[in-house]
Amino acid sequence: MPSTNKTTYAAVPFVIFGIILITAFFLKYFEPMLPEVLQNWAEHLSIALIVAVVIGLTYEYTSHLFREEILKNLLHESQEQVYQALKAYSVLTPDEVFHLLKEIASQINQTPTLFYPARPESSEYTFTESMEFFDTLVKMRPKEIVKILSTWIEPKSHKNLKYLASDFIGKYQLTEIAEELRRQAEPILHLGNLAEDDRGWILNYIWAYSRCEKPMYKILGDVMRTTSDHEIEKWLLFLPVQMPSIELANMINDYLERDAPIADDNLLLVIQAVAALHRAQVVDGVALLKKFPSRFGPHHQEDVERIWRNYALVPEELKGIFVQA
Repeated sequence: MPSTNKTTYAAVPFVIFGIILITAFFLKYFEPMLPEVLQNWAEHLSIALIVAVVIGLTYEYTSHLFREEILKNLLHESQEQVYQALKAYSVLTPDEVFHLLKEIASQINQTPTLFYPARPESSEYTFTESMEFFDTLVKMRPKEIVKILSTWIEPKSHKNLKYLASDFIGKYQLTEIAEELRRQAEPILHLGNLAEDDRGWILNYIWAYSRCEKPMYKILGDVMRTTSDHEIEKWLLFLPVQMPSIELANMINDYLERDAPIADDNLLLVIQAVAALHRAQVVDGVALLKKFPSRFGPHHQEDVERIWRNYALVPEELKGIFVQA
């Protein structure tokens, strides 16, 4: 609790001047009563004290006006800084930020994503490599962002908006609207033969929903185990490169356990995914690959070792994974 015994320091000079002035009048009053030798001294001293008080009061008043002007200027500058800060804050509210994102995403031919690296053989590009701003924004204003994204995932929305919205929903696990992603995407996925224009956002919807479910990636794993669509497999196999995790490592393991044959280009994507997981120390990639020696033949060796080196790994670790002809 603040103390109520506060000293008013601004009054101190006036108290001192008052004491000096009283002393001057005291000398002037008692001057006739003093011995003659002291009367002249008392007269000069009292006059000097009165002059000092007048000069002191004038100086203090002038200083007060000067200090007041300085404080007014400082207050004005402070108010201007606060105003500018509030203007900046209003620009950075979710409505303004996501309106800007919507305008950009809807007018470009490429598909924006929050993840790095973007898929090299598609039209994806990484929207931003620094996510700290969005991390803070989602943490501080989640309800507003959920409300905005719910309009982005409407069936009539631009495919780029759908893709970017599901990136946000999946990355930040916005469970409030995840079910809507599944409701829209799952029936289309089950029909098969996805159109190229729709494949990206539909699979991203499934991924985002699956990140919000418990256990995580259950539906995504089911798709990976059962699909016979080469392009869907290809899309899913790139996920561990963007976001290495033990759940995705298990998905790769289940994929390799399938009885169905795997195309050579997708086997190389498996190697890329396992290399990313191994480098991130999510899983022992060498041990994982050695569980499936029948998947890789001598004709894969050169490409496999090249991919392994691209991830700054040692190709010699992979001895034993290639079945001999």
